[in-house]
Amino acid sequence: MMDPVADNEQQRDQPAAPPPVDPAAPPPAVRQPTEVTPEQIRQFQEFQRFQELMRQQTEDGTPPPPGQLPWGQPPPKQSLPKRLLKAAVSKVITGLVVLVILVLAGYFAINYFFGEDHDQLPASQTGGGKTTDNLILDTNPFETVRKVYHHIANGENGVPEQVCLRFQDRGKKFAADMGYDNCTDAVRGLAAEVTDADAYAESMPSYKTTFNPDTATEITISSCQDNIRGGIQGGPALGVFTVRKIQGSRGGQWIIADHETEPTCPTTSTGPSN
Repeated sequence: MMDPVADNEQQRDQPAAPPPVDPAAPPPAVRQPTEVTPEQIRQFQEFQRFQELMRQQTEDGTPPPPGQLPWGQPPPKQSLPKRLLKAAVSKVITGLVVLVILVLAGYFAINYFFGEDHDQLPASQTGGGKTTDNLILDTNPFETVRKVYHHIANGENGVPEQVCLRFQDRGKKFAADMGYDNCTDAVRGLAAEVTDADAYAESMPSYKTTFNPDTATEITISSCQDNIRGGIQGGPALGVFTVRKIQGSRGGQWIIADHETEPTCPTTSTGPSN
């Protein structure tokens, strides 16, 4: 009973027989080695020399030729001092450009508002704007002169430009006649001499019934002869004003075309107003 089991175990231990070989099948193909051409060898040698050259330049600190960088490496960064110097130079150049722009802008602004050319503008364009389209100045010559006294009486609370714009030459001759270099200084200096602002502001009339501004084109108004209180009160007399109508202006506006002094004009002093 034990012999068949032993035979089966011996059969399992024996290796399996190889599959039978077909005598008609062709033998397996043998892959031939790829042939390396001389050109490929030359290119590989050049690549090796290029890598060696890049490595030596990197070690020596020599910059590579233009358009060539060490193989697989980023371009070298500039040193910190060079970068700081470059940034400082850039900021200085930018600052100079901005400074030049500001200087030119300031020059043109000063020339526009205070240049000599503006003093020679025609009467229709003086007074801070075009009077042909806008009501800028007064429509009665007596009110024009009264406003000069009024704004000077306001002192530091007044605006010198409100006086100067009422003159065709921006108050140049008026300032010179009153002993000042310019109209702004004249307004401030004369304001310092005012002792009674209210009385001084109303020393001159705003109109006269004997004068028709619609039919006249020019009038001379005297601080001495045309005041309404027997003399200029509370401050200095301002002389004689030649006032002229601006032709073509809206509403018939008037501007001071000339000025003269009145050395004998009496004034009346009063105490400061409360």
